This record gives sequence, C-alpha cells and structure tokens, in this order.
Amino acid sequence: MNYRIIARTLGTMLLIISCCMIPSALVALLYRDDVSLSSFMLVGFIMSVSGISLKTIRPPKEQIRLREGYLLVALTWVVVCFFCALPYYISGAIPDFFNALFESVSGVTTTGSSVLTDIESLPEAMLFWRAFTHWMGGLGILTMAIAILPALGIGGFQMAKAEASNSDLDKTMPKMTDMAKILYKTYFFLTALCIFLLYFGGMGFMDSAEHAFSAIATGGFAPKNNSLAYYDNLYFEIVLSIFMVIGSISFPMLYAAFARKRIKAFLRNEEIRFFILLLLIGSSVVSAALFFSGYYKSFLHSVREGFFTTISVMTTTGFSTADYALWPGITLTVLLFLVFIGGCSGSTSGGIKVIRALIIFKLLVREFKRKLHPKAVYSVRVKNETLSYDNAITACTYLIALILLSLFGTIVVSLDPACPDFMTAFSASFASITNLGPGFSAVGPACSYGFLSSATKLFLSFSMIVGKLEIFAILILFTPAFWNPDKYR
Repeated sequence: MNYRIIARTLGTMLLIISCCMIPSALVALLYRDDVSLSSFMLVGFIMSVSGISLKTIRPPKEQIRLREGYLLVALTWVVVCFFCALPYYISGAIPDFFNALFESVSGVTTTGSSVLTDIESLPEAMLFWRAFTHWMGGLGILTMAIAILPALGIGGFQMAKAEASNSDLDKTMPKMTDMAKILYKTYFFLTALCIFLLYFGGMGFMDSAEHAFSAIATGGFAPKNNSLAYYDNLYFEIVLSIFMVIGSISFPMLYAAFARKRIKAFLRNEEIRFFILLLLIGSSVVSAALFFSGYYKSFLHSVREGFFTTISVMTTTGFSTADYALWPGITLTVLLFLVFIGGCSGSTSGGIKVIRALIIFKLLVREFKRKLHPKAVYSVRVKNETLSYDNAITACTYLIALILLSLFGTIVVSLDPACPDFMTAFSASFASITNLGPGFSAVGPACSYGFLSSATKLFLSFSMIVGKLEIFAILILFTPAFWNPDKYR
C-alpha cells in the first residue's frame, strides 16, 4: 500500500475544500457576521496548513492503484465531512460536535437529514454553507480531484473507478480529466440556471442559491423550517421538480444529449425511460390515493402535492411541501418503493439506482420464462447489450447488501432509548443508507434526528457515507483480503 501517495492526495483535497469555504466566508462578511467569518477563516487556515504539509510528501510512485483508490475514497469522504463540521461547531451554530458532524455528513453526502429544529435561527452564512456542502458533494468531491490531480502527476482514474456507480466508467470519455471538466461545466450551468429561474419567480437571491444547490445535488437542505411549504408557490415547486429530475439523470448522458446533440440516443436510453415511467406511475398513484381517500378535497391540490412529493422522494432529494408521514398507507408504500429504487446511475441521487432495478426486474422475468420453458435459452438485454453474468451478480449482491444493511441499521437504531417505534428505527436506517434524508414517524419531513443519541447519529452518519459510496467501496475496507491480498489470493 502506497501510503505516501494517499497522504499527498489527501493534502490536495484539503486545499480544495479550504478554497470551497471562501464563498461562505464572503457571505459572512456581507452580513457582517464576525463569528461565522472567524470560524471559516480558522478552519480554512487549518485545512490549508494541513494540506500543504501533506503535499510535501514525495511518494515513490505517482500512480494510484485500485486498492489505494478504495482507501483514498473512504478517507477523503471521512476527512472532508469532519472538516466541514468544524464551522458549525466552532461558530456555536451547532454547539454539539456530534450534531455538527451529522449535519456535515448529511450535507456532503447529499442526504438531507437534519438535527436542527429551528433552521431559520442559523446565521445566513451557515445556511449558505449548509446548502453549499450539498453542492460540493453532488458530483462527489473525488470528481473534482480527477480534473486536478493529473496535473500534479497523480492519476485519478482508480479513485473514480472505486467511486463509480457502474462498471462502464472507462467507456464514457477517453480521458477522466476531460470528463470531470465537462461534468462540472454542466453542473455550474444547471446550478446558475436554477438560481436564475427561482430568482426570476420572486424568491430572494440567497434562498434561490441555497435551493438550487440542494435541488441539483438532490440533497434537500432548505433554509426554512417548513421547507418548500413556507412559500406555498406552485412556480417554485415546478422549477425545483424539473431540476430534481435533472439531478437524478446521468450527467454524462445529459452532456452527450445536448452538447454532442445525441438527443435521440438520450430519449431511447432504457434506464432514463424506465425512470420517467416509474415517476409518472408513482406520482399518479399517490395523487389518486390522496384524492380518493379524502385527504385533500381538491383534485388539483392532490395532484400538486402528489407529484412534487413523489419526485422529491424518488430523486432522494427530500424537499417537502407537506408531512407525507401522515398520508394514507398506500402512498407511504409507493414512496418507500420509489426511494428504494432512486435515480439513474451516474447521477447525484441515492437508492439502488434505476439500472440495477431494471436488471433485477428483467432477471425475474427471465426466471418466470425458464420455469415455463426449461429447455429454452433466454438472454437478458439492457441498453441494447446482452447482460453479462458479472453485471447480473453485481446488481443482485448490491440489492442483498442494501437490504441486510438496512435491517442491521434498524436493529442498531432501535437499541437507542430515544427511538419511539419500529417505523422510526427502520426509516432512519433506510433513509440514511439510501441518502433520502427525511423518513417516517419521528424522523418524518416535519421532524428532525436531533432527539437520537450521539452514538446513533454517529452510526447513521457512517451509513450515509456507505450509501453515498455505493456500499462496497466502504465495506471492502473491513475485509482481511483488502489489507493482505497475497494471503487471500
């Protein structure tokens, strides 16, 4: 294991994140918030000094191998989440460190869970930082490094491969540096467009920026206690719904569709079509259930609430206009199913990803056919290609791992004396591992995670990181074979 290259790369990441604190420091300066400004400057100084010190380390080899990539991915997310928590803690905005860490992890992993009960009491600079951590984590901190590290003589492909949500990463672009630059150009443009549309509709500039950061990153942090319900504005909900859907679609596919004018291929993409189909069916079922159950007397109101909430949940964003935890049981079942699936591969959303759900669905259909015709040979085709055995196994094992981790997390959370019921324990675990954020019952959209113990929050923070890095990139570090590959070859 080349620990020197890991240390040097972490140093670069610390320098990058220290620079990311500049916008929040400028907001603190604008609002004359000396306490927040001092905290950002102090943390930025610590990160800069630490980063420069680590960058002085000269590794014997500059190439990052696969094992080092896995370790670097995990260490980077843990270290970044730790330092992103310090401004909350040092400024006193969130005086308990475990609460500050939970809020930081939830932000960077774009989960959207919160320990805060009075969000609006935070200084404006901290509200901006809170949403900005979503924006930073949206495409992954590591993607940023892919564009920068090669210039330093350090290859970033292994880090990207360790973090990737599909096995075709190396086929998307000829150079990872070009890919990262293209993704961030797209990311900047979509963010700016969302800010403009919200501001054009009458939302304040700071609120527009914070909502745009959260929407494009499918995070869900809002600067108001009641989230989008505070505005009760259909225009805002439509704009944010559009950008939540965009954030849940593969960014490389978006670039290929509009920059390279491959719109037909984009529209024919099986994963995207299946994603949109599920959204439309789920939204329609939820809207119909709200209307026919009498929860909302107006059909249009039912459609408005049903579509926005379904989009927010399936994209694992977590914006809310109503406390859906109080809705009829059928709606909760549909929402739980949709958040389990999540968005498309290569997007900022969580869940198992639509492509895996599509693979598993086709595998089930094939098994039914094989039972009826045992001697027939059926192949499974996904995206016009025959599904390989390895990809089928990977999709199934990921599903099994997610279910087992959700159940294990339910047991851990239920051991907390503050946990009131099973639904709270299950939804807290499930919402963390899928990066949804708000769950049901005591951790619903109108509640917070603040009542849980520090140990439980620490466990859920770890679950968020595991979910963001697609489970295996983290859990592989706990296997003996990772640390001693020759012995377990």
